[in-house]
Amino acid sequence: MRRWLTLVLFGTFFAAPALAQGVPRTDVSWVAEHLPESVQDARLLTLPWPGRPLQAGHRQTTFDLGWDSASADLGEVRGAMAAAGTTWARSERFGVGGFAFYDRSTISGDGARDLLRPVFAEEVPLALPAFADFGSPRGDVSHWGAGGYAVWERQRSGGTWRRTILAGAYLERLDVEGFRFDYRLVSGPDAGARGELDWSASYDFVTPFAGIAWTRALGSAWTISPRLVAGQPLPRRRLAGGITGPGFSVQGASRGAAVGDAYLGGGLAFTHVRTGLAFDVGSSLWYAGTQPVTHEGLDQALLVHLSWTF
Repeated sequence: MRRWLTLVLFGTFFAAPALAQGVPRTDVSWVAEHLPESVQDARLLTLPWPGRPLQAGHRQTTFDLGWDSASADLGEVRGAMAAAGTTWARSERFGVGGFAFYDRSTISGDGARDLLRPVFAEEVPLALPAFADFGSPRGDVSHWGAGGYAVWERQRSGGTWRRTILAGAYLERLDVEGFRFDYRLVSGPDAGARGELDWSASYDFVTPFAGIAWTRALGSAWTISPRLVAGQPLPRRRLAGGITGPGFSVQGASRGAAVGDAYLGGGLAFTHVRTGLAFDVGSSLWYAGTQPVTHEGLDQALLVHLSWTF
């Protein structure tokens, strides 16, 4: 099992650049979808886990803090993350828990040149597709929710690894507020036409998830814990927005892009036994390596994740 986990981790890191080169970018709507979606992936990687072994009748609480950033040529989303969760152990093998989270990010950047297709409706009175200069990306993303889980734990007699399995679901809301940028067509019969794209919308999901972690001691002061977690926001939602231009304003839902992608995440946490502080180095590497692959158009991603269990 440990060999399998190591292969998955290293395979993701090394495969990411090759996969990214083989998948071409599409148009600006995909980038507009993937910027706020990256916040959902960062949250799945930083869900509160029980940081200490289960003890019958005992409760443990975990606080998580994080910071994430994902960027494309068009712009960047970055912000802070906070979560708290409590696990009640019914025995040394089984427990239940609940958690809540709130993430707040800002969209900014310098803009870029990209392809604009008839995103929402054919009746947009512009000769599309055409290339355009997009500028002044701006907006805010609020992401919050709550959920519950069951946890199973086992350590073989005399074994060095403790296995923890987590399964549950959470309700989440993704509020994309004031996400707008300007455009100016630079090709086609309508070159020179100007307007604004607005991707402001709210999306609600139920997200089932499952994860597995293996923990062992590193001397007397630290433990190491590699983990995998997967989730799928349901149902997937069509990207909503609007476009304005010379004498027109059109609102609608994208015919191609959809919000709410499945994601497989990985982490590798080092926990200080006495204080309960954990530094999740693995999630930072995983997030940086997979976002340019899973979210087309993103070129850089950064995640910092710390937790404290008492």
